[in-house]
Formats: sequence, C-alpha cells, structure tokens
Amino acid sequence: MALHDIDELAIVDTIADLRSLATTGPWTMVRVLGYHSAGDGAGGLFRWDASAWNSDEIIPGRSTPDDGGTRIVPTGQTSGPGLWRRVMASRDRLNVRCFGARGNNSTNDSDAFEAACFYGPVHVSDGSYKITRRITMYGRTNLIGTGPNATIYGTVPDDYIFYSEGTNGGLIENLTFNECNTKASIYLTHPASIQDGAHLWMLRKVRFWRQKGPSIITDGVYDMNWADIDIYWPEARPGVTPTPATDAAVIFLTGTNNLNIDGLHLEQPKYCGIYVAGGAEISVQEGKIDCYGDASKSPSEGAIYIDGGSIKLSNFLLAGIVGPRVIMKGTASLHGDRTCAMGGGGNAPQIVLEGSYGHTGATYASRRPTWPRITWMGSIGYLGVDTDQFATCFIDARMPSPLKRKGKVTVSSGNNIHVGTITDLNTGTSAQDIRCTVASATNGHVARALAGSDYITSSERWYTLTGTTASALGMSVNSNVFVEHPPHHGLDVKLDPRSFEYNLPLFATLLTTTVTSASYNTATGYTTVTVDTTFPKTEYAGRWLYTASGRWHKILEPAEMNEDEISNISTFLLPYDVTAEFPASSTVTVRTGAMVNASLQGDRVVWGRDDMLVSEALETLRRKGRGPNEVYPLADGA
Repeated sequence: MALHDIDELAIVDTIADLRSLATTGPWTMVRVLGYHSAGDGAGGLFRWDASAWNSDEIIPGRSTPDDGGTRIVPTGQTSGPGLWRRVMASRDRLNVRCFGARGNNSTNDSDAFEAACFYGPVHVSDGSYKITRRITMYGRTNLIGTGPNATIYGTVPDDYIFYSEGTNGGLIENLTFNECNTKASIYLTHPASIQDGAHLWMLRKVRFWRQKGPSIITDGVYDMNWADIDIYWPEARPGVTPTPATDAAVIFLTGTNNLNIDGLHLEQPKYCGIYVAGGAEISVQEGKIDCYGDASKSPSEGAIYIDGGSIKLSNFLLAGIVGPRVIMKGTASLHGDRTCAMGGGGNAPQIVLEGSYGHTGATYASRRPTWPRITWMGSIGYLGVDTDQFATCFIDARMPSPLKRKGKVTVSSGNNIHVGTITDLNTGTSAQDIRCTVASATNGHVARALAGSDYITSSERWYTLTGTTASALGMSVNSNVFVEHPPHHGLDVKLDPRSFEYNLPLFATLLTTTVTSASYNTATGYTTVTVDTTFPKTEYAGRWLYTASGRWHKILEPAEMNEDEISNISTFLLPYDVTAEFPASSTVTVRTGAMVNASLQGDRVVWGRDDMLVSEALETLRRKGRGPNEVYPLADGA
C-alpha cells in the first residue's frame, strides 16, 4: 500500500473569494461554500492546476479559460499558466447556478448560460433566468430543466436566444420560455459553408408562454426527434409584419428533413402555427392546434402553412380554428391518417390552395402542376355557423388570374390562326404557348377554344383551335384575341368519405349584397362589378360570385391591388363580359370555391349542388375547355 501526501485544504465562502485567494499558500485544494454567498448550493471543491492554458477551453469572445464555473482564473491574471479547476466525478452534472446564474429575473444570466452551453451537461433548477443576448450552443450542450418552473425570460428582439449552426447533437429538456421577445427562442441552422450543421438535436418537454416571435426555427438541418412541445398564446414580434415567412409562424421549418415530433400542442396561434417550406419533411404524432373558436386568436395565415414541403400527421386534431386550417402552396404535401380530425370553429375552408401553387414559370407544364398532394383519411367535422349551407368547403382553391395576353390575328384559315406580336397584360409574367386557350376579344371573351401552338417566331404564332373554326369564333384577320395560359391543375387528393359529417364538400355563403354597377373593359377582357357593401379583401380573394339567377363566376384578384395597402374593397373582377348577368340593384352572394377531389369517384372533379355531390371526369372537363356552370372552367383554375 502506498501513502500519498494530503494537500492542505483552504475554505472560502464564495467564487469571488476564490479568485482573490493567494496561489502561493500551502493549499492546493480549496472548498468553496457557495457561489455568491456561503450555502447557496453552488460551491464545490477546486484544485490548483499549474499547467499552461488550453486554448480549446476558452469560450469564443473571451480572453481567458475562466468560465465562471469549472475553471477560475485568479483576479488580475491575464495569461497562463495556472488556474483553479473544479474537482468533479465523471458522472457529475453541474447546475447553471454553478456558473453564476441567479434566476431572479433581474440579474443578467447571459454569461452563465453561455458558459453552461460551452461546458456540456448542465441542470437548470427552478428560477427565472434573464437572457439579453444570443447564446451559442454546441454539440455537447445539454440544458436539463428540473421542472416546469425552470424558466427563461429572453429579450433579444433582433436576434435569437439559443443558436446552433455547426455542431451535431445537443439537448434542451424540461425548460420553459416565458414572454420572450426574440427572432426565435431556439434556432438551428446549417450554413452553406459547413458540411454538418445543427443536426440530431433533441428537444423534450419544452414549453413556450406568450412568445413574441417564432418559438423554434430550423433551416437546412435534419435527423431530429422532439417530444412534448407545448406552445401557448404566441404572438408576432412587435413592429413587424406578421406573415408566415417572417415573424408569425410559431414553428418555422425550412429545408428540414426527417424531423419527428412526438407530442405537439399549439394553443391559439394568432397568425400561423407550423410553417413548412423549402422541401422540409416532418411528421407529427399526438398533438393538436386548438383555438377554442376564438377568432381573435385563430391563425389568419393558417394553422399549418406548407410552402413546398411535406407534413405527415397522426392522432392530430385541428380544433376550434376560425380561419384556414391548412394553406398549401408549391410542391406541398399533406397526409393525415385515420386518427386525425378537422372541424369546428367557423365558416372557413379547411384547406386553402394558395395562388398558383408556386408554379408560375415560363412553360405550360409549370403552370399545370400536379401538386399539392393531399391525403386526409381522418374525420372532417361540421363547419357551418352563419351559413345557409350544410358546411363550408373542404378545399378552397385561391387561384390567380389567368395569364392573359392580347394580340391581333394576321391569318385566319379553318381551325388555324396566325397571331402577331402579343402584349403581356400581366406585367412581369411570361409563358410559352405550348397549350393554351384563345378567346375572341370582340364578343366579350366568351367565344373561346383550347389551342395548340404549331410554331412560334419572334413576331408571329400559329395556333390550331380544338373542335371549332376561327370564323365560328369571330376570329377574322385584324381581330383582337386573348391568349390565356391558365393555372389549372391535376391535383392528387385522396379523402375518406366515411369520415365526413354531413355532406361535404358544399359551398358556404360569405356575403349577400346588392349590385351598384357592372362594366366590361375590352382592353383587359375583365368585367368589374361594384356592390354597395365594403368588406375585407381577404373575404373574397379566390372566391366565387353567385348571381340571383344561379350562375357562378370566379372572382379574380386585380394585379393593381396591393395586399399591404388595400384592406377593404367594394368591387369584384370577373374574367369575361358578364355585365348582363349583373344588372343594377340585383342581389349577389359571395361563396366559397368548389372542392377538387380525386378519391371519391376516381379521377374526377367533385362539387356541391344543393345538398348533394356531383362529379365529372377531369379529362372530360379539360376537353370541353369549360366545366359546368357550378364549377368554374378548369381552364381558369377551378
């Protein structure tokens, strides 16, 4: 047996006393009784390490290895060698208070959390911790709260609270973020210059209360498992425009692959709940977005907004939402299994197909996307509130105006016409004439036909009309014609009709009003209908105008109307000369759009007529060029 000399042990009250302790005494071990005061529970045993400083132990932005918790540099010492090093067993887990955190919601604890994240596994005991700047997280970062009262109060309005960009792994567990004002409380990203970004992060039992700004943002990261994420009463950051792509989304996920969330609860997300973009692929089990039927706390931008991404839901509930439940755009994909449910909360469509689905490129094919893809096997509840219908529609296609271009006929022969230089009536948009619709401008744009382009030169186009002749349409030489490139689609939609309550889908009345005037503009091919009621623009965008005689027309959105500047309107823009259908003093209603569904009866368009469903083959409608009056012609985006 070998006996070793026992170093003399000094005892001091606080870490400040340890910093000022002479290093030339007989002691090489020091017992510290507390961090800020003796007995506060954040002391420990330290030994003197006379070796040179290790640069890897210096926190970025600091000049010495002193982290305030595990390595203490004596007062006045600016260079090595030598420092006090905490004596720990390998299994020990420190508390953030061992790095100087007070948790009193008044003292700035940023330095302590910065050191704790640099160190590794650290407990966060009950308390209110004030953070005032960005805290960088590392792959070794483990912040483990000891209960729901371990609370972060962060005021970093122009930055993030916890940020990681270049390290794998890491854990945040059992922490609460309360009334934080920030660009995001947790931000995980993958810069282009770094091969491995902030992947493999685990978030468990994380709560957010009255968060101002997004709670969690991920950008380009993958392979993550989260569990039990609870978010209550989130808000947009003060002074910013609340849109999904900025500061309204509670959880913002872009380019994020293989993210699994087991347990997600969002309570009253006012602007947007989950935003999925940039090809992100996520799945959520066991969760809900609940607004309790409160319009002031329901998401104006959609409970779930999918802009070119994929989300799979299981055992998920969308409840009490007064507004769109899901908004889809671009190559968006939504899958909900039989354990999911939508319903309740108000007279709004369940799923909104926004714009031209993000595909308004230069080719006809790009204007005929097969996205979004929707599979909803779960239940669809009764939605009607203040409506004369059984329920609102399940899908509302908010399509843009067709790309309308005006030209003059130079040659007219049989079912062929040559058209000279075409003027683009939709500024900033162009398209090739692979397959389009040609309409006569002289008869109110009503006489029209599908057309194929045989060839195109710099000054002329040759169109072959389908099923008719140029003379039958009034397209003689020198006649003006409109060439339309419609944003119609071939969606992949699958539903389980056994899960419907009542007869879905059906139209729902949003507004009943009286016509003041109607006029047709031959230069643009649009009819403007003015009514005697002023109402929010968002109430009519992408909807249908329904005449007293039973005819429906899709309402277009004027290009000159700026979304940010125009909040109320009293006019509707329709795509043809339909002035005769809207005499002054006649009554009109605004109703939601038809549902497009490919599962109830195969590859068919299904819409509501009175209290029943009616369908027709998709290809049949395409060959006609126009659908029946109840369903706006596919050539213009039914």
